[in-house]
Amino acid sequence: MSRPPLVLAVVVVVVAAGLVGATVTDARDAPGPRSADAPPRDAAGPGVVGAPVGIADSAVDPAVRGDDGSDRADGDRAETGPDTVRVGVIGSAFGAADAAALDGRIAARHRVAADGRLDPPAVGRPAGDHDAAVARVVAERTEDALLYLATVGAEPTPGQYERAIRWLVANDVDVIVDAGSYYPRTADGAARIAAAAEDAADAGAVVVTSGGNTARRHWRGGADGPGWLAFDGNGTEGNRLGEGPISGRVTLRLYWTGAADYDLYLYRDTPGADDPVVARSARDAGTAEAIDASLPGGDYYVAVYARDPGDGDAPVDLFAARHRLAHTAPGGGAHATPATPGVVSVGAVDADGAVADYSPTDTDVRAAGTVRLDDGTTLSGTSAAAPVVAGVAVEMTAAVDDGDLPPAAVGRLLRATADDAGVNRDAAVAAAAHRDRLRSVGDRDAAGEDGDDDADPRRRSPRARANVQVR
Repeated sequence: MSRPPLVLAVVVVVVAAGLVGATVTDARDAPGPRSADAPPRDAAGPGVVGAPVGIADSAVDPAVRGDDGSDRADGDRAETGPDTVRVGVIGSAFGAADAAALDGRIAARHRVAADGRLDPPAVGRPAGDHDAAVARVVAERTEDALLYLATVGAEPTPGQYERAIRWLVANDVDVIVDAGSYYPRTADGAARIAAAAEDAADAGAVVVTSGGNTARRHWRGGADGPGWLAFDGNGTEGNRLGEGPISGRVTLRLYWTGAADYDLYLYRDTPGADDPVVARSARDAGTAEAIDASLPGGDYYVAVYARDPGDGDAPVDLFAARHRLAHTAPGGGAHATPATPGVVSVGAVDADGAVADYSPTDTDVRAAGTVRLDDGTTLSGTSAAAPVVAGVAVEMTAAVDDGDLPPAAVGRLLRATADDAGVNRDAAVAAAAHRDRLRSVGDRDAAGEDGDDDADPRRRSPRARANVQVR
């Protein structure tokens, strides 16, 4: 028996400035599958859920978010020199208490507010355990690298991300590590994030990013024609969310390319009754749909309707940022945001050296997915693997006599020296030093270069250029 719409009491929230929750839809306005395995066949009505660009970052429990919100005073900054390797860390929050654990390695902090101004210091907020741990992994695996901490908040906009990159480039950082997961509401938002990272690489910084723990939260498929997409070979048209009843915040993203048009639906599974639509995203334009909702306890599933599948060849990607999906992509997940040529993406391996079951398989390199810090605490996931690789990139940079190892060369050497168990630190550092020796005698071909890195001024280190700018 169908429930009246008002009885559902579904609350849709605004999760951040610039990130608007999906609209609650009356179940009578859109088709409702009767179960996760038997959605309807009739077409969905064209609703439009408008939302400005925003990002939902779900890699960290919000309970551990926080920041002191301030730049370090000039007198407190660690000493820097022309040969010092500088590492930028982008994160949601860094706790002030962790400065002591980093033992004077922090050169500067900067917090990017939504309007571009520096927020005033926050008082009494919890420390950013996750992102501070990312910074500590880098610090504990390098000797002299100095850290520049860029805080973008729990759910930054692409504009905030761009400004964080701009600040790091202005501080001449050599390596940038970002262990966050970003799920933009629009394809434009994804493109802006990717472009900002690529711009940093063009300015001479090695950008290392986690691939995200998406293997069990990502599905990829396509449509044979208009109608509901099937998530498996049996024609199942509903993709269950979670491994049982769920509650709280839900973040869903649907991405595709080309001239297709898809709608994204979230249903509550009510046995013995028509399943109500609790949220939907059905824009009339663009190549992305997004749902952000806060739900009461219950069983839920996702459905995708193809209003126009286009040529049918381009894949459709569904991401559930906070929950597992019953049907996932064969062979592992993909990046939540597009891969970028100048950026090194990092997946994770388990203790046996196999790809971790939560890790994407399409990353550039991999590293250990569990890292124990000096104080005995551990960091897990691709968030742990990324700073491990960043630490190797720092050592590779330090191994080059003139301090000018182009980002493209770092990426090539990391990939070339990696083995099945992940990044090979000793081999990568030795390869960087060997490349520098080869270049010193002019043997560019033997160094494995394409001849473009040093000719293009954008590929030189920031300190070798004046007035570096990032768009």
